[in-house]
Amino acid sequence: MVDYDAAVAAVQDPNADPILLAKIAYENPEFGANVAVNPRCYPGLKRWIAEFGDERARETLAQYGFTADAFGGPVQDQEAPEQAAQQAAEQQPADAYAADQYAAAQQTAADQTAAVQTAADQTAADQYAAQQPAAQAAFEEPVATNPYGFTAEQALTTTDQMLIAQIAQYAPELRACIARNPNTYPALIEWLGQLGDPAINAALAFRQ
Repeated sequence: MVDYDAAVAAVQDPNADPILLAKIAYENPEFGANVAVNPRCYPGLKRWIAEFGDERARETLAQYGFTADAFGGPVQDQEAPEQAAQQAAEQQPADAYAADQYAAAQQTAADQTAAVQTAADQTAADQYAAQQPAAQAAFEEPVATNPYGFTAEQALTTTDQMLIAQIAQYAPELRACIARNPNTYPALIEWLGQLGDPAINAALAFRQ
């Protein structure tokens, strides 16, 4: 878990690691609003915060035009009025940048995320197949019992880091699948290893 001082430094860093920001938003909901206004907070992370963040984080995103109707509902990206953007800048110490600088940084982060996602999507299936040893036949996919529609196949193969985090949080029966997914980011793998679940531990051993 990211300690408090490290979280404070990261949310105020315009060059923060996007995955670290996602980890902070997931583990420390009180930093959700600060993460949301960081120029390295990519669109997928904003969507997750808009749906699952605390009230302050959702209100902050709403001021920039990011809203979520309900869990799993579409996020509507609307143009934020200049007054709302100015008010958010005054309320959030982490958002110390002018509106034009913020917009430029957000566009750059979005372009980078889109490029990485496209490349990952093209190779995900081959990577997954290549990493499956003969022992794969012994793995029994758990039955998905979560109310959100997350499936074992998603947990095993998705390259979407925010979807992986959502499955880990809201579908505990699929955590063993997340542990086997080659695209699961290191911080989440470390967290899964601390749960002490035999099925998850076996899945983590499979990764090695």
